[in-house]
Amino acid sequence: MKADTISFEPVIETFFPILHGWLSQPHVRQWWGDPDEELGLIRSIIEEDDGTEGFVIFVGERPVGYIQSWRPANFTDEQWVEDASWLSGVPQDTVGVDIFIGPSDLIGKGLGEQVIRAFARRLFEKGASRLIIDPDAANERAVRAYEKAGFTAFAKHKGKKETTLLMELTRENFLRNQ
Repeated sequence: MKADTISFEPVIETFFPILHGWLSQPHVRQWWGDPDEELGLIRSIIEEDDGTEGFVIFVGERPVGYIQSWRPANFTDEQWVEDASWLSGVPQDTVGVDIFIGPSDLIGKGLGEQVIRAFARRLFEKGASRLIIDPDAANERAVRAYEKAGFTAFAKHKGKKETTLLMELTRENFLRNQ
């Protein structure tokens, strides 16, 4: 699959059944949690204006996953910081990224790296100066994909349930490695 065939369609209600199906897949559920709860959070993106933008990832005509950008600075209230205290120290101009590849037949094929690069390019062209991603430190497959896309680890955060690996990609480093 080539990166030039990757596109991002804003999440609309008609995508909810496919998103729920992907969230129910073991390789997604392991890291994202309860499918109904996660779909509820994705649904809230459409209904609220907290700076989060959710997209269904397409390769050609095939939907292949979900990606979102969000502003960590918008999530510093007590509810969020209780589970992720690292949120309170993130600079205002930082953009967070979350992603999953839905169909299990596409796992381990390098698609995640390509999607992240294409999405990073889009965010940097829109003015972002720094991106962060926060995988569970035990999610080695995701961490490798993020590293291949240019992200570097800068901190670990021990939460109630897991250890989060904080990774960053700056516009400068992204452009240098293109």
